[in-house]
Amino acid sequence: MISDEIRDVYLVDEMQLGQKLNESLQKGDQKDFSLMLAMLSPDVTDAAWVRGPDEGQAPEDLREKFNLQPEARKYAGEGDFDRSQEFSEMIHEAPTADVGRSQVFLAECLRPEPLTPYKHDLAPEVYAELSPLKKEKVRKYFSGEVIQYQTMQGRKQDLEVLDEINQAQVQINAKV
Repeated sequence: MISDEIRDVYLVDEMQLGQKLNESLQKGDQKDFSLMLAMLSPDVTDAAWVRGPDEGQAPEDLREKFNLQPEARKYAGEGDFDRSQEFSEMIHEAPTADVGRSQVFLAECLRPEPLTPYKHDLAPEVYAELSPLKKEKVRKYFSGEVIQYQTMQGRKQDLEVLDEINQAQVQINAKV
């Protein structure tokens, strides 16, 4: 479940609506019902019943466990653009073309180039079309903040609804 910090500001799931969704359905108020459904987050990981990673376990570093190289950098730095000149010199100064290509290949294996030369941010047109909840998630992502998820804890009002449902089912079964 997404943290209360975001849930206090944005409509995420039907638990925040309480009985409003049910009441609009009972009254046949299709406009309110449709509006409330449209306002809910389409991301299933935001829902209260989806469990996030266990907080008790520390994430296992698989790169260290399997003795792998550090993760490839995603974006180029200032020195990465000078490497093309170094590679060109390796090829031209080598005694043969095969030796030069081998040197470049080895240098590339030891220090791989970044995955992309520039960081591409979202275009303003795309950002304008996002829902407020998605905008908040994108803002947190680009600022380097981690979205906190918390486990669902039964609140008294939520449990009362379940009791009412169970009592209604018992009454229906008694009539039949």
